[in-house]
Formats: sequence, C-alpha cells, structure tokens
Amino acid sequence: MDQTNRHDTEAAINRRDFLKQSSVFAAGGFLLANKTLEVSVAGKRPNFVFFLADDMGWADAGYQGGDVSTPNINRLAREGVELNQFYTQPVCTPTRACLLTGRYAFKTGTEIRFAPTHTGGMLIDERTLADALKDAGYRTVMLGKWHLGQWEKKFLPNQRGFDHHYGQYGGVIDYYTHLRNNTILDWHRNGRPVVEQGYSTYLIAAEAERLIERCDKSEPFFFYVPFNAPHGPRQAPQEVVEKYEQQGHKNPGYAATLECMDTAIGRILNALDKRGLRENTVVMFSSDNGGTKNPGNDPLTGHKSAYLEGGVRVPAVISWPGRLKAGSVVNEPLHIVDVYPTFVKLAGGSLAQPLPLDGKDAWPTIAQGKPGPHEEIVYGLGAIRRGDWKLIEADVEYYGWKAGVTHLYNIRQDPYEQNNLADQLPEKVKELQARLAYHATQARPSPERPPIPNYPPSVFGEDEQDML
Repeated sequence: MDQTNRHDTEAAINRRDFLKQSSVFAAGGFLLANKTLEVSVAGKRPNFVFFLADDMGWADAGYQGGDVSTPNINRLAREGVELNQFYTQPVCTPTRACLLTGRYAFKTGTEIRFAPTHTGGMLIDERTLADALKDAGYRTVMLGKWHLGQWEKKFLPNQRGFDHHYGQYGGVIDYYTHLRNNTILDWHRNGRPVVEQGYSTYLIAAEAERLIERCDKSEPFFFYVPFNAPHGPRQAPQEVVEKYEQQGHKNPGYAATLECMDTAIGRILNALDKRGLRENTVVMFSSDNGGTKNPGNDPLTGHKSAYLEGGVRVPAVISWPGRLKAGSVVNEPLHIVDVYPTFVKLAGGSLAQPLPLDGKDAWPTIAQGKPGPHEEIVYGLGAIRRGDWKLIEADVEYYGWKAGVTHLYNIRQDPYEQNNLADQLPEKVKELQARLAYHATQARPSPERPPIPNYPPSVFGEDEQDML
C-alpha cells in the first residue's frame, strides 16, 4: 500500500473511532454533568487547552521583550494573566509527569528521563489529568510530544486517559520526516504509526483544527498540546529562517522554529474562535523547562538542566476571556503541579484519589490575587524553595550540572542568583536539607528500563512494529 492510501485509510478509521467515542460521551454527558461539584459563573464547565513549548527561553516571547515574532503568545498574555514565577523541572520528562499527575516527578518514576534506547515509562498507578477530566465527562485529546514512555503499550497516551493522541512518543525527531536518528519512525495516531510528510508543528495545528471543527460543542474538552518546538534539531520552513538571517538574529534556526510554534498556536486559537468556543475555554501556555545555553535565559542565571532559575523558571500565561483580568501579572511562586488540581476543580471533577497531590488549587491566586498556595516548592530531590529561600544541592545532576557546591539564594532579594549564601548561613542550609531529606522518603523508584529489543526498531511502540 502506498503512503497516501495508507494515510487515507488510517484517517478514515480514526474519523470513525472519533465519532464513535464522541457519541458514547454525549450519551453519558447528562449524568456526568449532574455530578459536577464546581462550575463556572455561567453554570457551564470550561474547556481547557494547554500549550507546552519545548526548551523555550525565558525572555524570547515578545511579551517578555524578546526578539522573536510571537503575536499569539503575546495575545494570551495581553488578554490574560502573566505568571511571573511559574516553575517546572529542569528537563522535559519530569515536567510532563508533574503536569499530568499533580505530583512531583520523584514520586512518579520520572525524576530521571527515559533514554530512547530503553523501555519503561511513568508509573502506571498514577492518575493523570486526562483521567480526572475524563471522569468528569471531558473529551481528552493530546497532540504532540509524550516523552513518558515510548515502547510498552501500558505507558502510552491512549492508556493514560487520552481518548485521542497524535504525535510523537519520544524526543528529537526530524520535523519533516518524523524520524529519530534518521532511522526510527516516531509519529503516531492512536497507537498506529503514521507515515506522512509535513512540518510537525503545522501538522499538530491541522489535527487540532480538524478535531475542533467536528467537536460536539455541548461536550467539554481538554486539549493537551505539547509541541516538539523549539527543541532541536530546530527546523523550520526556509522562508522563516531566512527572515531571521536577514535580520542578523544570533540564532535564526531557533527563532524560526519558535515563530512557527506561535503560528500553530494562533491557528488553534482561531479554530476555537470560529466555533464560538474561545470565551468558555481556559487557555494556558508554558515552556517545559528553561532554554538551552543558546539562546539562553537572560537575565536569569542558568539554563535547561540546571536548578538555577534559568533552568526551572519559565514563561507562562493563562487566559479565560471575561473571567480573568486582562493584562494582569501574578508574582506569587507557582509550579506546574498546580495545573492538575486547578483544572480539575474548575471542571467540577473529583480530586479524591489514592496517591496524594503535591499541586495546589492556584485559581484564587490567579483570578483573585490571593497569596500563593505553597509554603515550599520542590524542584527535584536536588533543589527546594521554601519561602524566599532556595537551596540547590550537588548530589543530583542533569546533563552536566557541576557537582561539588551547595547553593543558597534569597530569590526575593537576589532573583538572578548572584550571591551564594550557603557558607554564611549554615543553619538555613541545614533546615532546607532536612526538608529535602523528608521529601526523599516519599520517592518511588522508576519502573524497570530494559533495553528495547533489537534496537533500533523501525518504529517506536512495541505493538506498532508489524503495522508498517
């Protein structure tokens, strides 16, 4: 079967599955709505769209004064709320786990990322944000990069609460061929490999547009859209790259990749506008961690993989027209684990579950300007912030974080981490070390990660090997 016919057949199958699942959800929607515990002011539960960038620098968006064209991210900031101290993990896998579980990564088996050569994934007893919203009657859609397991079926998106998935399981794919290392196909739709041409960022936008155009407006939805942009290999249409080359940009490939992601965000927002859904949709944007050394994160110190602010403090905005004060700024510390309880409570869902949440409902802080909900934020078993004080220990490292020095900063007084006070304040260091030691007792080991058999495979996904 040629590639075009294979894709057409696969698309027809997925359209059929989409309509079948939609009818099942519509039939049960009334009963689920009667279980709603908390709804919006208008009495209608909001939709949710969460955009996640991959390795975006702190100051690159236009609303932050950056030199990349990002009119659609700027629009979200202008129409919504800037979250000026929004934190993640220093690399992508643990951040994605935090977002989807509301729990710190060291409890979910994802503190250390999954190598492309290995099996394994996020612990399967974790309830995901998709599970919780699905229980509340939401249709759940994921479009983009998963990075929480790439081989065994039980670790893949459709088994973790998502009704529909389209995109990649791992990282570092070619934006056009969707291959990793020019060898392994990593492009899928609902557990089936997809062989198609097209720029991955724009393909994600097109999939979202199709689903939004066909959605039942009476059924609330959650769209999780984690782009692989602007992560390397930082590819973009040549005309966009040339625009930044002509401007003399220091990194035209990165800038072009970021602009294309913003374009995709705009297409999805326009699709919501076209269906009249935008006013009842909470839209949030964040990066998964700080930018790499190039482009950097000025004026923050550090970069992706470090626990310094440049590695864990990211650009983030949230918008809900008519419900959030346009153009406002929240300076309270929040963490990506807070998205889970915040969205579920807005949806009227239940937070009752066996595994306790670390995230807090941040809506009073975001919508009403109340103090932040955290006494402390744990960036990982190597770093913690309690009040204004941040400790970075040396016994955990990502990608070459230099061991050997303990760091202590007062973030309120020294937001750019220029003055290490560890030697001057040993008692404060001991206090925060004790808190890290306590959290370490809550850690759970990662699942076994044996190598993928006969690596490299032709396609990621054990059950997809015979589908090509």
